[in-house]
Parts: sequence; C-alpha cells; structure tokens
Amino acid sequence: MKKILSTLMLLFATICVMAQEHLSFKGIPIEGSMTSFCQKLKAKGLTQVGTDNNITMFVGDFTGRQASIGVGATDDGKNVHSVVVLFDPSDEWKNLVNTYDYYKELYTRKYGKPSACRENNPSRQDSNVMLMHELTQGTVTYASAWEVTGGIIELSIEKASTYGDGIVIIKYRDAQNVEAKIKNDLEDI
Repeated sequence: MKKILSTLMLLFATICVMAQEHLSFKGIPIEGSMTSFCQKLKAKGLTQVGTDNNITMFVGDFTGRQASIGVGATDDGKNVHSVVVLFDPSDEWKNLVNTYDYYKELYTRKYGKPSACRENNPSRQDSNVMLMHELTQGTVTYASAWEVTGGIIELSIEKASTYGDGIVIIKYRDAQNVEAKIKNDLEDI
C-alpha cells in the first residue's frame, strides 16, 4: 500500500500546478472559500453533518448511492482544496470490488485510462474471509488514479476503521489549492 501511495503522490507532484482550471466535484469547481463551496454542496442536496479540524462532513447522494463526503480546507480553514467520497463499509469483498469496478469504469469513460492503477490480490484462496483478512493486513491493494485538468482523482479500496470491513474511497485533489497548501507547509518547516 505504501508503494501505491508513493506512486500516487509522485504522480500528483508532477501535475502542472499552473493549470487554468480547478478540478470539479458534482460540477462545482474545488476553489474559493470553504463557506461558499459548502453552500453549493447544500444546494446540490447534500446535508452537512459536522466540522472538525478543517474538514466539513456531508451525507447525501453521489451518483445514486448514499455516501459520506468530506471537504478539506487549508490550515486556516478558509479555502477548500479537496473532497473525499466514502461509501458505506462492507465486510463482503464482492461488494467492495463491484463498487470499485463500477466507479473505475465511470471515471475511465469520462477521463480515459487511469494514469496509475494497481490491483493486487495475492490470496491463493478466493474466500471472502481470506480476502477481507488480507485487506485489513494491507496485502490487498486496489487503487487507480486519473490525472485530469486541474488535479487528480484517486479511487481505492481500503481497510475501514471497523476490523474486518473495507471501504471504497474516491479522492478529488485540486492541484492549485493543494500546491498552495504545500507551499505554506514548506514555510513552516
């Protein structure tokens, strides 16, 4: 998992941060104030459920499925830079991989072949128990990424906070805003 994350971060670092457009989520550019962006999500029917540590959480419909959606802000909490979609955890590998495959197909149709993809299932057995155990151990890796105008979109199956469960996650990272955050962080070190 560390290698795929390292590869994804390297791909992200190579994105042209001077892109003219911002990445969009639900048709809303990931830019500007956190307050304004969150108001636009509410107008799209999402319900805000809380805020903690510069992350505002919503629940609602994403492509016809219920999901939790986190919106990340800069350290000062003023500007939005990323969005994360979290689907309900499952203890069934088949459910997780079907959801992953569905979204991989959607993003591939819209953006083309992923710029990075790693789907590694080392299990010699195809049992749900073994696959879910390997997922919690970090030996199963399912992740794809698309470099798109304005940023990067990452899709993955990861272990959930509840032991034995997995979760499908989609991350939208706007190149310009994340780069601005990195520049500010570099000044701190």
